[in-house]
Amino acid sequence: MSEFSIIQSVQNSMVKHAYSLKKAKSLKESVDFLCEGFHLVEEALASGLNLRYVFATPEVEKTDAGKKLQAECRRQKTRWVLVQAKIIDYVSETATPQGILAVVEKPAARWPAPETQIVLCVDQVQDAGNVGTLLRSAEAFGAGGVLLTEGSCDVFNPKVVRSAMGALFRLPVQEKLDWQSAMEWLKANGFQSLALTSHGAPSLVGMALPQKTALWVGSEGAGLSEELMAACDAKVSIPMTGKVESLNAGVAGSLALFWVRNQKPVS
Repeated sequence: MSEFSIIQSVQNSMVKHAYSLKKAKSLKESVDFLCEGFHLVEEALASGLNLRYVFATPEVEKTDAGKKLQAECRRQKTRWVLVQAKIIDYVSETATPQGILAVVEKPAARWPAPETQIVLCVDQVQDAGNVGTLLRSAEAFGAGGVLLTEGSCDVFNPKVVRSAMGALFRLPVQEKLDWQSAMEWLKANGFQSLALTSHGAPSLVGMALPQKTALWVGSEGAGLSEELMAACDAKVSIPMTGKVESLNAGVAGSLALFWVRNQKPVS
């Protein structure tokens, strides 16, 4: 059984708070973010995050997956709240909501561990899907953390959270940095920075990589600034054929991470 009577009104204080997290300004000022769908709620619970409460419809509560999540919420003393489907529709950002979402406390910002060999640096990438893809690829290809500069999309944007598929819950992430501060930290911790660019740079394929690599990926349109690239140790590119001039940030960063990872021993 749920701990509360079924919520029917969008005026409920918990519903209002959840809804506010869809708005960029409220999300930035809040210590919480939205986590939607069976998989992400399960990942948040498994990652040890602090879930303020979980909203679920009566239909979800009857499913095997819903019963499993409810049992885990009970074990972790997380509030499980029954709501009408219209509440999920009101709060949800997806076209076909799964009937379950959670309000979760943002994990604390963390720097990568000293022994990390690969760090992904994201500079002013504004597309939420690209940022989520980069976070997911960073975890998949062995990066020990992600640094994002001011001007990049908020990592707790609902679309980023969905695209990252749980990687955000596990990776050390620092955001809203100025690139100079990020570069200072990288140099102090023994990293050499590679600036990923689409024009006039040696191919990443076949390049001898430094022991500790920081890979910089720039914005979708302008790429990395000349000043930032000049501060890096080298410029690199992904070899392409045909008439394609460039790849989007998510694809380019993912391919580069894959190649860098496969030049290093897999831990």
